[in-house]
Amino acid sequence: MPLIKGSGKEIIGKNIAELQRSSPGLARKKGIYTYMKNHGVDYETAKTKMSIAIAMAKAGKSKK
Repeated sequence: MPLIKGSGKEIIGKNIAELQRSSPGLARKKGIYTYMKNHGVDYETAKTKMSIAIAMAKAGKSKK
């Protein structure tokens, strides 16, 4: 399912939930494993961090 456009907290939350539910594609999976290696975290933590980053980028928000 494609991500929803918008910058509200509710929409960002829905996008994060969608990214957490869906299985990652090849490029996202490679990014998750790279994040795991560089930051020394487990798969679920890396997947969550990547989901948040993708949802915030889609909303046009910076990481504050």
